[in-house]
Amino acid sequence: MGMTPSQYFESFVQGNLDDCLENPGCVRRAFNAAVAASHLADHYFAFNARHNPGFAAVYRTIGPFIAYLDSQTNGGFRDLRSISNAYRHLYTDTDQRKAAQSNVSSSGSIESVVLAIDQEVSEISEDYLTDKSVIIFRRKDGSTSEFLPVLAQFVEFWSESLNRAGQC
Repeated sequence: MGMTPSQYFESFVQGNLDDCLENPGCVRRAFNAAVAASHLADHYFAFNARHNPGFAAVYRTIGPFIAYLDSQTNGGFRDLRSISNAYRHLYTDTDQRKAAQSNVSSSGSIESVVLAIDQEVSEISEDYLTDKSVIIFRRKDGSTSEFLPVLAQFVEFWSESLNRAGQC
């Protein structure tokens, strides 16, 4: 049967969140977490399309499932998938069909920011600041967000969803 979505979630998504919490300013860890999060959707879709006829009847293609995940995570899933694609492909705006589904246009939109100890923090969530270094990403619309809270919200959504489905 292969790896279940719950096993993938626990092995890769949760593990990458733990790595990011350990070092919230590491771009490599953030990228790995974004890739694992993006692939969880692909894995869950493929697994359920094969083993769950009810799911397959509702989601015939991955597009509507991606839209559902995005709506359930307040846009966070699109951010994570965009970051994953921006680093794998360097730019996500070269193919107009795919660009419409992406919030982050290039890997240059994701950076580690080191905060001075006396610097006032106004928009970055202080809950995640352990070493005063965080990952910030810029969306195409110019808005910015801290990576770790977006990832944490995504992980919380999946943890609750998998528990409700009895898959955890």
